[in-house]
Amino acid sequence: MAILRSLFLISSDVFVDIGCGKGRVLCCASRFRIRKVIGVEIDKDLCDIAECNAKKVHGRKSIIEIFNASAEDFDYRTGTVYYLFNPFGVSTMSRVLTKMEQCLRSQPRKLTIVYVNSVHESLLSKSGWLEMYDKWNAGDKYGLMHNISFWRSKD
Repeated sequence: MAILRSLFLISSDVFVDIGCGKGRVLCCASRFRIRKVIGVEIDKDLCDIAECNAKKVHGRKSIIEIFNASAEDFDYRTGTVYYLFNPFGVSTMSRVLTKMEQCLRSQPRKLTIVYVNSVHESLLSKSGWLEMYDKWNAGDKYGLMHNISFWRSKD
């Protein structure tokens, strides 16, 4: 929850978890009063579990939608905050970032990326359209086990 609180989410935000797994982060994000929470997961069984978990959330303030889809096939035009827990390899990450940039150009808005276990951080650094605005190192805050980098689209 510390990560989500640090984002200062607002009512117009659409939070998207790419590689949402069983939906834990989706459930946490749905406790914030935002427009929508979206999960994208390629594994159908994990989608089913995430759907089940989403139905059990107490204190939910936002709609949760879960898509059984590849990150490369997802439509990135509506999201404002993207959460990625190192969900895939470098080539997929590169293609996803390219698609995010294309969607941002077609529908300009402020965009934030939270990248947990930021193995391919150099791709974001070299993108030209993103800038890192914060980084939490493993062990420094809240007993983190992984590095977390926070990115936003450049104006």
